[in-house]
Amino acid sequence: MILKIEELSMNAWPSLQTNLYDGWVLRFSNGYTKRANSINPIYPSNISVDTKIQICENIYCKKGLPIVYKVTKESCPGDIDAALEAKGYNKQDETSVRTLSLIDFNEVSDVEGIKLEFDFTEEWIESFILCSNITDELTINTMKKMLANITGERICTNIIVNNEIVACGFGVIENNFVGIFDIIVKQDKRGLGYGKDIMQGILKEAKKRNIKSAYLQVVVGNEIAENLYSKLGFEEVYRYWYRVKTI
Repeated sequence: MILKIEELSMNAWPSLQTNLYDGWVLRFSNGYTKRANSINPIYPSNISVDTKIQICENIYCKKGLPIVYKVTKESCPGDIDAALEAKGYNKQDETSVRTLSLIDFNEVSDVEGIKLEFDFTEEWIESFILCSNITDELTINTMKKMLANITGERICTNIIVNNEIVACGFGVIENNFVGIFDIIVKQDKRGLGYGKDIMQGILKEAKKRNIKSAYLQVVVGNEIAENLYSKLGFEEVYRYWYRVKTI
């Protein structure tokens, strides 16, 4: 299950450039998000771990990026996490990966003000920028290119209240799963249930398409999000974390 969801999530949030190196997936996206700029040691390899770590450090340094590994309990080789810790890589952002059987999801009535689209329209992208409070032009351009690289079916939602965009999010469908990403509510509109409404809008549409399962990722300690996903029925299947070293 871990490998399957890791592959699905890499497809659902694609990097601008991906290199395969002896079983490791190296991702580069101008530094926008750790996920899209990380080394993913997910397949068996042959070269020694010390050699590979040094080569990866050289590659990321040349690109001016921090060296970031995305690690799970099934990363390859099995001692990669200990090896990174010994080399001074700090553990950051432990994240819970959770799944939900859509067979068990109880559909809800349509939410007033919620808009459902099936591509990243200019209006949806503007809502994403607004809710995320992104202002840097390079980051905006990188984000747009990454969204354009998604090959799976998309479910894009936002909520408009009194002509104001207050929340947005999207789902990506592949292999009978829907991955849910970037559920974002404007800072001054949080705590009003809009995040739940966005989630239910995506899940309802996925179930309508006979998708069987949903998955998402939430940083451990984000109690508001964790509580929301638990109430919706999502259950943890594994965790990942980052090992980060800035040179």
